[in-house]
Amino acid sequence: MRSSAVIAAALALLATAPATGSPRDPSADPARGLKVRTPTIDDAEMISSFGGRAAFSPDGSRIAFVGKTYEDAFEIDLKTRKVRNLTHGFPHQGIMRIQYLPDGNFLVTAPRQYNGPNTRAHLQLWLLRKGLSRGLEPLGEQVFEGVAVSRQRNLIAWTVVEPELKPGENWQMSFARPTKRYAAEVAIIGGKPQIVNKREIMSRLPSECSFIEPQDFRDGDSELVYSCMSFSATTGLQVSVMGNRLSEDRNITYYRRNGEYDEVEGIAPGGDWATVECGRQDKPGLPELDICRLDLREEGEISVLMKGRVEGSTADISNPIISPDGKWLVFQRSDSASGIIGEGYGIYRYQLNGL
Repeated sequence: MRSSAVIAAALALLATAPATGSPRDPSADPARGLKVRTPTIDDAEMISSFGGRAAFSPDGSRIAFVGKTYEDAFEIDLKTRKVRNLTHGFPHQGIMRIQYLPDGNFLVTAPRQYNGPNTRAHLQLWLLRKGLSRGLEPLGEQVFEGVAVSRQRNLIAWTVVEPELKPGENWQMSFARPTKRYAAEVAIIGGKPQIVNKREIMSRLPSECSFIEPQDFRDGDSELVYSCMSFSATTGLQVSVMGNRLSEDRNITYYRRNGEYDEVEGIAPGGDWATVECGRQDKPGLPELDICRLDLREEGEISVLMKGRVEGSTADISNPIISPDGKWLVFQRSDSASGIIGEGYGIYRYQLNGL
């Protein structure tokens, strides 16, 4: 869900102290005491020459993605490689995210009205039916950043800035404002899509978090895995991987290191590990990130799956997700110098070989 550069830019508005930390050596193999070659984007297969923010269909046969921020959403059939435009047949104000619900319909994050860059602080949730016959149907809920979607049922979790920013306020200031978090189910009742069983979750953030982005459910939907963001003058920007046991409202830290940026992204089908944008934030807005594998246990083991940054280039990779069968890593090509934070410039996949 790539909020790395977003958070970095937001916090740059609040303070300019540099972060510190020691980057991990991505090519070290401690078990063998050897150096091994870490895969890069050159080892992956390009499945779309454009787009980003990819999401797997429940059966893993298709991927939905946004062609360009605030433009149309697309879907690619991984067997035929046929790409179809999901949203060109009806009016809309631009798509930020598109995800599959377990029932096959799409959950869409989009504005009611596009008003430039600050639109990102005023997004809403919509349903797009899999038949594409009705256009975007409003769910009546505002959302800021990513949405967690269960793989088992139409259960979602999201964050809201409350009170909402005023129209003229910089959208990045949302990270420094009060927020609330909700969980609910998406249902179609009497032919109309609705949010049902809505309840507030995580009524108080952990002391180490100033903002959290929900990412995935696991363990029978009893736990919400999320990214925790914080900032201080001594440690700088820090993003860590945490979980909340929802019935107990108990938070668990899976990985946290001073001076590091570790944003959880896709979760493995069994829920025992996740992909993480991992690395060091030593310049505001320009994180040096790789894609890592993190075991989801306290102080879990972390290892680099794919090298992200190329020396002397602003190109990188982001938004890693895992296929429902656990065999494929999918990610987007990004560019930290892009004028649109989090924009994707092509989608790639890489076989995980039994991880």
